[in-house]
Amino acid sequence: MIDTILRRRIDAPCTGAAPVSPRFRGLFAATRGRGDATHAGHAGHADPCRLRNGATPFVLRAIAAVAVAGALGVVSTAHAQSGATSAQNPLPLSGAAYRVAQEAYAAYARGDYAGAVARTREAIRQRPDVVLLRVLLANSLAAQRRYGEASHSLGDAIAQLGPDSALTSRRKQIDALSASTRAVARGGRQQAGDPNALSGAALIAAQQAYKAYAAKDFAATVKYANDALALRPDLLRLHLLLIDAASASGDDAGAWAADLDAVKRFGDNDELRLRRGFIGSRLAPKSAAASYEARQQGDFARAAALARDAVSYAPERIGYRLQLIDALFAANDLPAVEAAASAASAASVGSVAGVGHSADDASLMPLTLRGYALAAQGRMAEAEADFARVLQANHASEQDQRVARTIIADVRIAAGEPQRALDVLAPLSAKGDDTDAAIALRRARARAALTHPVASSLDPLRRPIIECLLDEYGSSCYVHPADPGFAAARAAQKASAAKDQAAALRDAREAVQAAPDDPQHRVELINTLVAAGDTREADDQARYMVDAGMLDALPDMPAAYIAQRAGNGRVAYERFSMADKAGALPPGAAADAGYAAMHAHRNSEAAQYFKRAIDASAAPLPDSESVATPTASTTPTPTPAQLNDLRSAHADVTRNWGFNASLNYRGAGMQPGYASSPTPGTSNNWQGGVEAYWRPFGSLGERMFEVYARGYESFGVKNGGATGVDTLQATLGARAKPFTQIDAIVAFERIIPIGSRVNPDWLARLAYSGGFGTERRVDVPAWWTARLYAETGAYLNAGSVYATTNLQMGRTFRMDSYSPKWTVFPYLVVGADYDSSIDHSIPLGAGVGISTRYWFRDSQYDAPRSFVDLSVQYRLKITGDDRARGVFFGAVFAY
Repeated sequence: MIDTILRRRIDAPCTGAAPVSPRFRGLFAATRGRGDATHAGHAGHADPCRLRNGATPFVLRAIAAVAVAGALGVVSTAHAQSGATSAQNPLPLSGAAYRVAQEAYAAYARGDYAGAVARTREAIRQRPDVVLLRVLLANSLAAQRRYGEASHSLGDAIAQLGPDSALTSRRKQIDALSASTRAVARGGRQQAGDPNALSGAALIAAQQAYKAYAAKDFAATVKYANDALALRPDLLRLHLLLIDAASASGDDAGAWAADLDAVKRFGDNDELRLRRGFIGSRLAPKSAAASYEARQQGDFARAAALARDAVSYAPERIGYRLQLIDALFAANDLPAVEAAASAASAASVGSVAGVGHSADDASLMPLTLRGYALAAQGRMAEAEADFARVLQANHASEQDQRVARTIIADVRIAAGEPQRALDVLAPLSAKGDDTDAAIALRRARARAALTHPVASSLDPLRRPIIECLLDEYGSSCYVHPADPGFAAARAAQKASAAKDQAAALRDAREAVQAAPDDPQHRVELINTLVAAGDTREADDQARYMVDAGMLDALPDMPAAYIAQRAGNGRVAYERFSMADKAGALPPGAAADAGYAAMHAHRNSEAAQYFKRAIDASAAPLPDSESVATPTASTTPTPTPAQLNDLRSAHADVTRNWGFNASLNYRGAGMQPGYASSPTPGTSNNWQGGVEAYWRPFGSLGERMFEVYARGYESFGVKNGGATGVDTLQATLGARAKPFTQIDAIVAFERIIPIGSRVNPDWLARLAYSGGFGTERRVDVPAWWTARLYAETGAYLNAGSVYATTNLQMGRTFRMDSYSPKWTVFPYLVVGADYDSSIDHSIPLGAGVGISTRYWFRDSQYDAPRSFVDLSVQYRLKITGDDRARGVFFGAVFAY
């Protein structure tokens, strides 16, 4: 209950998936490492997502453990591991209430109970609906022995919030402790006829002890109580007085010993258990910490002994029992593991007895680990009996059930039963949490074992992993499926968090080496390489994973992103599509799926994904106070530029044809690619033309193939050259952009004469364009722009060649005061031409120019698909003939 409620109410905003940038610049966030998702359930799995202030949720869970389990002198065994949740499900803390609550927990942790009361009251004023705050207030009051106020505060909370189990059980425990301590305090008043009445020196010592207790002089109370007990050890009330005084004075070890001594004399009872629970909750963390240190130093025997002490101090805390099992696994003491797991299972069953919860809730993981220990000893029949109970569990958290089934699958694969391993994994669909990758890997191993059986056994390096997080408040231990690279992967994550890229890379490589068939570690290596700026090796690793078939052992989403990084659009699209059909494609990944479909030349599917991404961006944002679940993925709001990219991509994949018209005066190279057909032997003339094109294969992503037909005419030709209808020509051709990274186009066309002054010919062309800032931007009102265009061609029949180039540099302005679709581009220009049919000079000129463009034909899903562009330049001659100087004009209508 402690872990569950706090996860849901304090750190619920932590989510398991992060936004992925369009065009797959990085990998899916969920692939960053095991444990990236939030887990709701008992202490079975880690939750390393961070809180707003950078603290781990474990710190608050641990503080809450003290608040809930320690302050009152009791531990709620009815809820400690049952997974019970509050009937209330308030919104997570945020803002000022969150900060004040953190201050309250911190004050409680350092023993400033008065400060904790004040801060908790303020947090409750802001958020009266949060049950944990009400419990913290009661705990803080009880820690000051203000039991009546604590009980009254819980009564108010129950009246306002309903009979929440956390409130009612806490009030019952406070009332019991209050009654017990009052009874102890009254023990100094002897009744007439009491057969246990004190007399003589024992009476004097007892009276002094009770007087010191009333004065809160607990050290003196301990002294006088021991004096009285030396004379009358048969009185339980004196033992209780000694326990309470020792505990109140901070002598937990002495209080614990006194409690056990009383148990030996009188047997156990509720009053002794009540006190022992409180005292043990304070002693257990110290033993757990010492056990953890011994475990880290490789002293497994000492680690196990100290963990046993922690279990004896707080037997209801499953974390200490799992810590013990981990130490025994490390010592390779499988019989002891079996015994410890049996004790943990029995304790878990006892802890939920009578509170309406199945033993499944808390005993699932101990049963699973015991089954594994039995199988590792060769006692498969007994192991399968435990596994059968595990597989029938229906009350444990889904997370724990998934991990348990994964562990069982490991046992069955090692036992040569791959089909049974697949059967145990069959009910598990993708959840978007840290279990997906482990499950996918087991399925891949089992399928491989079906076709290529290999004799194997349970490898000690492939045992379930028990990860314990520890601080001054105790242990929280989480069970993970076997993974030889786990420790190195965790070290890599820590190094990444510390910005130590060299160590992160070293540890990530070590994880891959330890478990070379585990694709998750290779994904983590890719992420680390990307973070270090080594995208080349990251791409190489991604391609290796695709070529080696490792994507089969990954969930669909991370596999899709790996395929994208490898440049395999087809596989990426297939895996995105599979995730979509399985309902595992987050809304925020629709854009990435669209780009994958586009690169796989699945244009209709790409268009649908882009529409979904655009629709999701227009949907209302989730309430910032809503509870995020482990499998939920909040849709990031795209920036205006990202939304424009999506609309441009949708426009591209849905375009199969178009046409344009152009009018130019000496405009070679001014408007590249639009209805231009260089005519040998002409200069200082007007040219006009119309072109229609068709994409027989639709959009090819970053490649292109088009067939086209063009009509073209020159007029106003000076020096007596051919002009008007005599120059009319038709052209049929095809052009292609063969490369994805180079913006080069090759074209081959047939010139068909219509006018009398046109000769039939074949024309081969090669063009290149580049620059920056050439697209209309929506994120800023003005931006720097450079355009470079170069083209060369050869007339095969005439035997002439031409070349033209044009470099423009300036700043583009969006005219938002009139229309955001209108841009103006003033620039400096340098241009050069060559035409072997005229002469062999190269006219070179430089000057200034201005272009203006108006975009139109946009929609909800499409960026503007058409435009009108006007451009005028004036150049001064630098070298060559007069073709280098003068006015140049161009007009384009593109639809």
